[in-house]
Amino acid sequence: MKSTVHILIPFDLGLELDFVGPDATAVAKEISSHPIRDLAFEGRRFADIRLAAQIYKFGVGLLALSFAADGDLDFFAALSCRTEALQVEGAPIIPWAKTLVDGVIGSARRFASHTYNRRLEDVDPFPIFVFDKGGVTDAAEFVATHEKALTGIVSGEPNYDALSDFVLAQEKIRNFGYYENELILIKRFGAVVSSEESGTIVELIRLAYSLYWSLRAYNFFLEKEIDQAQELLADLPPYYKFWAMPSRYQTFSREAMDFVRDKLAIVDSLHNVQANIPRIDSDWHLRTIYKNVEKEFDIDELSKAVDTKLERIEQSYNSARDFISTNFFIAVEIVLILSLAWMMLDTGLLFIIAHK
Repeated sequence: MKSTVHILIPFDLGLELDFVGPDATAVAKEISSHPIRDLAFEGRRFADIRLAAQIYKFGVGLLALSFAADGDLDFFAALSCRTEALQVEGAPIIPWAKTLVDGVIGSARRFASHTYNRRLEDVDPFPIFVFDKGGVTDAAEFVATHEKALTGIVSGEPNYDALSDFVLAQEKIRNFGYYENELILIKRFGAVVSSEESGTIVELIRLAYSLYWSLRAYNFFLEKEIDQAQELLADLPPYYKFWAMPSRYQTFSREAMDFVRDKLAIVDSLHNVQANIPRIDSDWHLRTIYKNVEKEFDIDELSKAVDTKLERIEQSYNSARDFISTNFFIAVEIVLILSLAWMMLDTGLLFIIAHK
């Protein structure tokens, strides 16, 4: 069976982007595309190899490696389960991809509207297998006949032949195809597509996987923010060290303002992506596919986790500032009361001395 394989490799840019000119409303922008000389998997070499680099407004870069492959479903399952074994120009695919990340980040900086002080450095390849026309004539029969191998491809399960009926029922693959000869299968670790709109569907999967990676990056970033906020909270000055409170209050205010800027950038990214996806709202089928792809990547759950962490951090900074300001004013009141008491004592002593 002939197929075009797309290996998606997203990574965190550590930036939020704002495109200008004709691409101002676009979600993504392609910054380079060129052929690759050599690509191999377990001794087998592939043809028509091409690498494209995209950047997304919400701060994710994407390396999309595509190539032609011919084999049976068992071969495609092995390739899906062991994508990290691909050799690109003599190097394993993950180290090879990491060597390209800095170049893409450098190209993206001219569009940066916000920069984070840390970024997620992981990469995780995701395979998509697009079968050539005629490869699938009856999608329902094709899925029923090759259920285990297809489950292995989209679930990343190397021992798919040994899967029980229970597991197959629990992790049942669903075909999101619109026509009887259309095949669209996707789970967390892979996708299989045979469709007249395969190009558009691949783009939707790219977008959803990039958004998933963006949420992973935000969660990583916010975990570090939580750690930083906890360190600052653990070192709050007691009320009697009132001289340290103004500087500490200033530190918390500065950190809180930095966080607010980060929060605004994150919230803008989270809630303005789908509004700019072309053809989604006007096409029921594509909208359904995209919603189901989002479910496979747990986009909603990750988004809720990000919102929760944003609220926790904001509350921590606000509580710390309230604590410091309250303690400062308590310390000032104590000083004023002591000063008043001393003045009264001093006045009393002077009065007694004057009468003697």
